[in-house]
Amino acid sequence: MYVLRSPAEALRPYIEHYWFVSQAPGEVVDLRVDVFVDARADLLFNFDAPYRREVIAGATVELAESNLDAQRLAPIRILQRGSVRIAGVRFHLGGLAPFARGPLAPFTDLTPAPATVLGPHALALEAALREDPDPDEAAALLDAFFLDRFAAPPAAFARALDTLTSTGGRASVADLAAAAGVSQRQVERLFARHLGIPPKTVGRIVRFQGALRSLMADPGCPLGELAAGAGYYDQAHFIRDFRLFSGGVPRGYRGYYPPEGPADFAPNVVAFIQDAPAGAVPH
Repeated sequence: MYVLRSPAEALRPYIEHYWFVSQAPGEVVDLRVDVFVDARADLLFNFDAPYRREVIAGATVELAESNLDAQRLAPIRILQRGSVRIAGVRFHLGGLAPFARGPLAPFTDLTPAPATVLGPHALALEAALREDPDPDEAAALLDAFFLDRFAAPPAAFARALDTLTSTGGRASVADLAAAAGVSQRQVERLFARHLGIPPKTVGRIVRFQGALRSLMADPGCPLGELAAGAGYYDQAHFIRDFRLFSGGVPRGYRGYYPPEGPADFAPNVVAFIQDAPAGAVPH
């Protein structure tokens, strides 16, 4: 069973949703989640079977403990089978920053313990969630935790990030500096501290995600037109980034929305084997 819950209204600019996976009595869950690069973080409280985290075309590790799957520069695949119980938090782009207790750059592409990034109170939160509250009660616990630890990032970072996303990733670092009222070097520092990825790289990721959404809306769109609409120099650059950030190619790609997904759910990032049509292999 895959269940989504919205966070408290004050948290919604930073947290997309809470999500919970569990199995009915006697059910064996066979779960595969493909996560493309989107520069966002996921917090996972894992209370049962360990799972495999595969960097697509890279290393594989088995994780039994809860962790923060921090902002990623490589696509990953999560595989878990058996007795599964997870409580998760999906952050918006830049949404982890208000709750982190230090710079985020050291954690890029890593899976630190929640307390390492969020502070020791994360241990008490994990213990409360382990008691197996229903999704509404678990969402209330998560709301209380994040509301208590919220500290707004600097306005300059918010302005720079908003400029980058509102231009579809096309704004230069000079543009971001002008919008934020700081130097270009300070923009770089703000992104390292509050997002963990350089602004130029974030711009590429935003362009890729824009192309991904367009591909979802019109799978038959010519690739050259798709690339131009997303701000790519040419089709070759688009295909290169698509392969880098998804592990595949545009024409081999098939999208998926979870059954209870909200309207703004990042498209085509998760696939549950048990939800696929008979004979289909999700990408």
